[in-house]
Amino acid sequence: MYLLEFNEISKEVIWGGNSLSTVYSKPFDKDKTIGESWEICDLPNDNNVVSNGELKGKTLSYLVKEYGSKLLGTKYKEDYFPLLIKLIDAKDKLSIQVHPDEEYANKRHNKHGKNEMWYVMDTYGDAKLLIGLKENVTKEDLKKAIDNKENIEDMFNYFDIKKGDAFYIPSGCIHAILGNVIIAEIQTPSDVTYRLYDWNRVDKNGKSRELHIEDSFNVIKNINAFSLKSSKNNKIKTNTLEINTVFTNDYFTTEEYIINGDYSSKTNEESFEIIIVLEGNGTIESSVNSVDLKIGKTVLVPASLGDYTIKSSKGMKFLRVTI
Repeated sequence: MYLLEFNEISKEVIWGGNSLSTVYSKPFDKDKTIGESWEICDLPNDNNVVSNGELKGKTLSYLVKEYGSKLLGTKYKEDYFPLLIKLIDAKDKLSIQVHPDEEYANKRHNKHGKNEMWYVMDTYGDAKLLIGLKENVTKEDLKKAIDNKENIEDMFNYFDIKKGDAFYIPSGCIHAILGNVIIAEIQTPSDVTYRLYDWNRVDKNGKSRELHIEDSFNVIKNINAFSLKSSKNNKIKTNTLEINTVFTNDYFTTEEYIINGDYSSKTNEESFEIIIVLEGNGTIESSVNSVDLKIGKTVLVPASLGDYTIKSSKGMKFLRVTI
């Protein structure tokens, strides 16, 4: 196998912007409000297609079934890709929402649950996140306020954010991205989202988006929002290389790399690697092929690849994701 590139899948949404096409070079319509670029995804209705090499035109789902551990690694035994990678351009506020856990999503939709993390790639104005209920507000308080059609917007925690911040959002945690931010999202492979509140807005046709109140309250959990921001545990720091662990859990490990010059590594055959470029440009090279790297570029490194080198004459910052 070789270094894999994929055609991105665009998602036009009410809260999106055009930075993914204008700043991050995604091949999307600049006149549309594109909120998400699905970089690596293996879902029935959204399956990324290889854009380079001899496997060009094949879906990620095909690769998983055809190559198994050569692609995924020996650590993972399922027949679907275990992560979904997105870039998010939230020009406006997303709905206040919550995701189900594996048990509820499987029982209710025959789908997977959703746990995710956000890495702030950039902000372009006052940028905030909403995460969890305030300490003195209960789930029952929130339900009562919604039933009585009261304003619920002051019942949540709000976090000022800046470039480089990262947050983990487990299933059951109420959350929202509140605009003016570009985010790299690493999540489990699910598209199940329950909208709790959508700021009383309507689309261009004057229609409100559907809310999912009952499902939301079935899955909301009492989670300490202030424990969800990454403290970025430093592993290595030299003049040419810095590695910080952003999050590690049962679903994925995400590390932040800052390199000055060339960085050489080798896959360990236990897990694939995903490289997401945050800053800078250069190339990633193996004995089989090479891929140009620039801000917003995502590359899938098969577990069986072996040696590879990332070259950048002016330095580069990227995320490395494994399972």
